[in-house]
Amino acid sequence: MRRVGRPDSSRPASRTEGIDTRLLFLNRSFWPDLEATGQFLAELCEDLSARHEITFIAGPPYHVGGAARRPWIHERHGRVSIVRTWGTRLPKRRLALRMTNLASYYGLAAIAALRQRRPDIVIAETDPPLLGALGAMLKRHWGCKLIYNVRDLYPDIALATGGVRNRVLLRLLDRSNRIAYRWADRVVVLGHDMEDRVIGKGVPAECVAVVPDWVDCDQIRPLSDNPLRAAFGDKFVVMYSGNLGLAQQLEMVLAAAARLRDDPRIRFVLIGEGARKAWLIERARTLDLRNVTFMTYRPRAELAQSLSAADLHLIPLSAGTAGCLVPSKVYGILAAGRPFVAIMEEQAEVARIARDNSVGFVGKPGDDAALARIISEAVRNPAALEAMGRRARQLARERYDRKIATARFAEMLEAVARERYDRKIATARFAEMLEAVARERGESAVHAAAEIPRVLSPVSLADGEASSL
Repeated sequence: MRRVGRPDSSRPASRTEGIDTRLLFLNRSFWPDLEATGQFLAELCEDLSARHEITFIAGPPYHVGGAARRPWIHERHGRVSIVRTWGTRLPKRRLALRMTNLASYYGLAAIAALRQRRPDIVIAETDPPLLGALGAMLKRHWGCKLIYNVRDLYPDIALATGGVRNRVLLRLLDRSNRIAYRWADRVVVLGHDMEDRVIGKGVPAECVAVVPDWVDCDQIRPLSDNPLRAAFGDKFVVMYSGNLGLAQQLEMVLAAAARLRDDPRIRFVLIGEGARKAWLIERARTLDLRNVTFMTYRPRAELAQSLSAADLHLIPLSAGTAGCLVPSKVYGILAAGRPFVAIMEEQAEVARIARDNSVGFVGKPGDDAALARIISEAVRNPAALEAMGRRARQLARERYDRKIATARFAEMLEAVARERYDRKIATARFAEMLEAVARERGESAVHAAAEIPRVLSPVSLADGEASSL
């Protein structure tokens, strides 16, 4: 992207050679956090930093390292500058504790952001869900662009899962997100089901961009020599890997495991952490589910090993959550060459991927009997599963590979930045024409302004810039 026109006196003139745009990201989770959002954003920023100057306002990671002892500290991840705020890291089992964690980050992130150099574009994520409103405030403060990157749709997801019942908090979530939608130059969503919901909230379709998550197909690939898989012996491994939270209806997975407890061939493996893990472990103990194993997050370097250890993956979502989020785990599963069961509404993005590309099954939310039947059928048809796995790997390489998806995000960024510069160019040309008319007539620029429509019309229409002016 090439800068054209007069310099903007409201911004610092200095710019690193070869850098196109100064970006400010806002999200609590970032490298080296193990949560999926933080990992995706780290990869995105790594790829964007080759052409953009990036500052990331992050919070303390939940699962690695310790919290900063000062309000914030400065770190680097490759070419990315990180401002890491202090924050509480209370257990997420109760809403009040989760809100305390998010509020401690939100307040310090606002102060830290205002102390940064003026960016060209602010990119606000949804962890915590009020960041969009902070992004809108920063846009007003700096006069920059705002991209609202919606990874979880609030308050819709809170209503669908019952995770938030406080009416005041629900109204606050709704109000803050509507502010973000109104001020955002682009609203980025993860799937077409999310796009439909956002447009339904009044966001113009031309302001919504669908940029799905991705997977690095060079790092995540099918593994035949897999020690984790060998540890399960000859069992048919049914795996859930990810957040053990409110939106995943994992109690249904346990109910299906209970139905299949007498089949010695099948082993259920649940990998991850989250607000409901302790409850799920206790529930499995109460049901005496000896065919269920719980494991903690695997190191990122072992993700290919972990995903390849399954014969069949589960991607469950509670009823009503279609369009509120898109489980990112699906892309790693595809890259590992494994089929999956999308346990969700048929219009959900992941269900569409399974159905349209014949890489998995679709089951109804809450129907544990149907899930048990799907698993039993999969055990009996290994050849069909292998064919699904081959198609899954091909789909990941052709559509969801990291370099393809991050390039799509970069194109969207450049389009947003270009809108700003096109208006600046048009404004500069307007000023030049105004001065030319004033010189011709020997009048002041104010008096000459009345003649601008006559001068402007043939030129601007030929240049195709009338609407910009």
